[in-house]
Amino acid sequence: MGGRTPAVGGFDCSGLLEYAFAQIGVDLYGTAQSQYNKTILVPEDQIKPGDLVFFSTYKPGPSHVGMYVGDGKFINSNGSNGTSYSSVEEWKNLYPFLGFRRLQ
Repeated sequence: MGGRTPAVGGFDCSGLLEYAFAQIGVDLYGTAQSQYNKTILVPEDQIKPGDLVFFSTYKPGPSHVGMYVGDGKFINSNGSNGTSYSSVEEWKNLYPFLGFRRLQ
């Protein structure tokens, strides 16, 4: 946890999004929880690529975040297993889904 750069050890989930958004000049520094707090809820029928998707994994509240890329998929990272594309629906079956969110 805590990986914030593509260097050795790789990204954690929030570090991946922090890095990606920094490439376009957007400050999304922080944990999954703080990134959740910086965003607004988007109804599922209005989601777009670039929106964030949040889950509660190892603790209550937002503890995992990814970026929606379209076609029911999102990109995410957990450090040790690297960055990958995942199915939103599959994750919804595994973890409490906290919704899609967008930067204001």
